[in-house]
Amino acid sequence: MKLLQKVFILFVGAILPLNIFAFENNYHNSTDKLIRNFDFVSSDTLKTNRHVLKADSLELSKTDSLQTDSTAKKKPLFETKVEYNCDDTIIFSLTGQSVFLKKNAFVKYGETELKAYYIELDLEKKEAYAYGIQDTTGKFMFTPEFKDGSEEFNCKELKYNFDTGKGLVNEVITEQEGGYVHSEITKKIDDKTFYLKNGKYTTCDHEHPHFYVKMTKAKMIKDDKIISGPLHLVLEDVPLPLGLPFAMFPFTSSYSSGIIMPSYGEEENRGFNLRGGGYYWAINDYLDLAVKGDIFSNGSWGTYVESKYKTRYRYSGTLATEYHFNKYGDKGLDDYYETTDFAIRWNHSQDSKANPYRTFSASVNVSTSNNDRNNSTSIQEITNNQKQSSISYSKKWADSPFSLNASLRHSQNSRDTTIALTLPSMSLSMTQIYPFRAKGKSTNLRWYDKVGISYSSKLENRINTKESELMSSSLQKEWQNGYQHSIPISTNFKIAKDLTLSPTLSYQGVLYSRSIRKSWDPNADGGDGDVQIDTIQGFKYAHNYSTSASLSLSPKIYGMYTFKESSKVAAIRHVMTPSVSISYTPEIGVPRSKYYKTYYNPNTDTEVEYSIFEGSLYGTPSGAQESGSISLSLDNNIEAKLRTANDTTGLEDMKKVKILESLKFSTSYNMFADSLNWSTIRMTGRTKLFNKKLDLNFNGSVDPYKLNDYNQKINEFGPRLTNASIDLGFSLSSKDLNPNTKGKEEGEDKQPPKWRDPRYVDFDMPWSFSIDYGWTYSKPTSSKTINQNVGLTGQVTLTPKWALSFSTGYDFTDKEVTATQFTVTRDLHCWEMRFNAIPFGTYQSYNFVINVKSSILQDMKYEKKQSWQDVQF
Repeated sequence: MKLLQKVFILFVGAILPLNIFAFENNYHNSTDKLIRNFDFVSSDTLKTNRHVLKADSLELSKTDSLQTDSTAKKKPLFETKVEYNCDDTIIFSLTGQSVFLKKNAFVKYGETELKAYYIELDLEKKEAYAYGIQDTTGKFMFTPEFKDGSEEFNCKELKYNFDTGKGLVNEVITEQEGGYVHSEITKKIDDKTFYLKNGKYTTCDHEHPHFYVKMTKAKMIKDDKIISGPLHLVLEDVPLPLGLPFAMFPFTSSYSSGIIMPSYGEEENRGFNLRGGGYYWAINDYLDLAVKGDIFSNGSWGTYVESKYKTRYRYSGTLATEYHFNKYGDKGLDDYYETTDFAIRWNHSQDSKANPYRTFSASVNVSTSNNDRNNSTSIQEITNNQKQSSISYSKKWADSPFSLNASLRHSQNSRDTTIALTLPSMSLSMTQIYPFRAKGKSTNLRWYDKVGISYSSKLENRINTKESELMSSSLQKEWQNGYQHSIPISTNFKIAKDLTLSPTLSYQGVLYSRSIRKSWDPNADGGDGDVQIDTIQGFKYAHNYSTSASLSLSPKIYGMYTFKESSKVAAIRHVMTPSVSISYTPEIGVPRSKYYKTYYNPNTDTEVEYSIFEGSLYGTPSGAQESGSISLSLDNNIEAKLRTANDTTGLEDMKKVKILESLKFSTSYNMFADSLNWSTIRMTGRTKLFNKKLDLNFNGSVDPYKLNDYNQKINEFGPRLTNASIDLGFSLSSKDLNPNTKGKEEGEDKQPPKWRDPRYVDFDMPWSFSIDYGWTYSKPTSSKTINQNVGLTGQVTLTPKWALSFSTGYDFTDKEVTATQFTVTRDLHCWEMRFNAIPFGTYQSYNFVINVKSSILQDMKYEKKQSWQDVQF
């Protein structure tokens, strides 16, 4: 067999022109003459599409087969099969140890693949040479593409040894965790280690990057780091005088610990500063920790501790705390003072898959009232005067109507430093059950099947105070606490189609830790006398029960007006929903004297009644007073049906438009009151107009009775508008006005050019804006107040690279512009520029920054800013 191979090769060599084996050896200076560039002489002989060399198929030797022991086992040239092909020509050398492939050449050996315009395969040395070609413009095409397992890269020229895995590469670009490594000459030592000469490191994905760090020589460990010798920064091919004698660029798919670089700044009040510097600890895959700090030249400082945690399918959250010590003015002078501020922010959420019966969540935002004003640079945080917090836990029992809820709540007002805490709030409730109804029964219900009973209870401990007084408050004297539970029993009877009778019986009980007693002290107030209030500590339970019945009627009345077939409007429908409800509560329950006491006031010669639970959380249980009322309401809804533009038959689907979503009037009449029987008449309305672009909400209240000279209501009819409000919200965007994109949802294709409306030009300049107007009127007594304000926000993409956003407003009452800011951004491909400014007002400031987009080089930036605490510009 070996003899036949030799004869075949000699025969082919005899008939082929000798010049097909002539190659021009061209050694490039850029690769130090280590990579060969072969100039192939074309030929059409021996054309093939695919060859597969098995591990033992090529064992060509100059030794005569007769002199070789046929029983000796020789080591194969390759340990696995070699696959190769090309689109043009495959040529074997006379010795059979070299294969030359031209045009779309491909070689595969195990997991290693190589593609290029030209490949020379040396079977004896197990080496491959590959390179591309240049087109008429000088651009390289069909350059080598190398793949070895997960490793892939493109280059200009390549020399590679399949056996050792070593190689020499010319002008290669590789991607490493969001960064790109360019190298003029790369020596591959193994699958992980590479040596670079004249390298570049950048986060720009252009073939010719806009910026890079120039490295004279470096060592790269794949998916780990780059260790470089002397290096400097190059921007738009201009070397900058910014360099280092050595550096290390870490990159890994897993996060790691490291130093957080601070930002430099200057303030008029606190001086020069370094802000946000610190250290980041990657504790494990589920938890991290960052410690940062601020330091100012006048002695002020601040610390930040932030942590994130996450356990998949269970929970996740963030915890952040900060503490600040600030100095203002010059020590020893009258204007010198010091402040301490802190803030705690915690967000915790439970995964929905963790437990279907038990949940825990937290949203905490607690700080001193001046923390944001003294230390924040965000206008949103500075102008936010309200903060709320909540930590809640809930528990449900399977196949049970009972549920338990517990929470801690907090709210504070930074403007007046008031704070309200509820620690804790617990409730146990039972959803309505029907004890006399057979399980699973839902039809043919008798009156006793509709009897339902439920239960609810809650326990709370609250306080409303000032920040400065919170820590010194007394739990017994200043905190309000109590327990309340109720058991309502109800049913209903359908008397007629829209007429329903609903009797109820309820029991209510409260438990307080203290009660009060009032008496008249004639010696108080300089001898004029005053009420003396004594607090009696100790638990005291109070209860009451009541029964009532209500009869309600809620029909729907429809009205329709149709137009001519030639009209755009097909019809208008008006739906009215009147509601009449009569309720009665008889005089039953615990005697009133049990919880209500009296004292004698000699100044007015009257007995004054008071409740021993006055000022308590849930008041005093009541139910002994006879009462009855009639409640009246009328709701309106108006809709129109519009014909489509091309529909003249009326057979196509029509478009429904809501003219008025709701217009509701309501009031009530107390049948047992001796005066002032009518309650306030309330009106609310809402609708959306102009294809839902305009939101309109309005409401008002009318008191039917007059006021006397002391601003007290008297039993004389005289309707007064006590309060009213109107809220308008209008939004518009470029999509709403462009018929070429109108009606298209985000992600859908736009109309093809040939179907676009020729009267409109699509400038591809997206924009949007919204305007909000609010008007409020209040006149509960003889004096009135009117407030109105308008707010405007918008954003516009001037070009694919430029964008502008803004927000402003005007307060008509104070006659001044509200908080105004605008932001200009410029996309610089691998960089971005942002300018944000608050041009006027108390918090006048600006911030200009140009930085690298990638988070890997996030500290490579130029920033110029001036906060509201600095010298005004």
